[in-house]
Amino acid sequence: RAALSHGLRSSQLRNHGLPVRPSFTQQRRSGVAARKELRLLPSRPTVLIVGGGDGVGKLEAIVEAVGNTLGSRQVLSQIVVICGKNRKLQMRLRAVQLPPSVHLVVEGFVTRMSDYMVAADCIVTKAGPGTIAEASICGLPVLLSGHLPGQETGNVKHVLSHGFGAYSRKPRVIARTVARWLSEPEMLKAMSERAREAGRPDAAHKIVDDLLDLLKRRSTS
Repeated sequence: RAALSHGLRSSQLRNHGLPVRPSFTQQRRSGVAARKELRLLPSRPTVLIVGGGDGVGKLEAIVEAVGNTLGSRQVLSQIVVICGKNRKLQMRLRAVQLPPSVHLVVEGFVTRMSDYMVAADCIVTKAGPGTIAEASICGLPVLLSGHLPGQETGNVKHVLSHGFGAYSRKPRVIARTVARWLSEPEMLKAMSERAREAGRPDAAHKIVDDLLDLLKRRSTS
């Protein structure tokens, strides 16, 4: 809409989605297989909580709220936290004591995010466009814990309108939502399917094809 309002024609526009690394589009393993490879508990429902490259946000409060809520309901589960480069937060989280029914794994900066997404049953993250695009391609329900007003507002609407996630800034609400998702496998499965439907796994290829076509047409004109 913005492009059209500035004078571009519809024939000049393409909407292919956000390009992501091939590791996200080429995943064929089950969640159990991915958890085994990552040395996680393979049979437990797994919540992935991501704080971004710098581990920013209310990550600590969210981890404790989710862990204690799952523990209070005696849900055998697993929480994997990706702290990014925030080593102080990583050390604090590794000292957190959660109920015995909740297994906590804390990692710093990782290069295998696609594997962790395949291993998880849902993800808690801020509304960054890259993470949402990657999660939807992996069929991962998304609980958005915050967004930057303006540039990320549309990302929240995208997740909610396509029915594969929820939004809350409050750790207790996030925790209750995650617990409800894990207690209703059929609902989680339906959200996973909607996430895949919203994904654009071939975005990078389509963008390259369009660029090559544009260069070809210019070279022959």
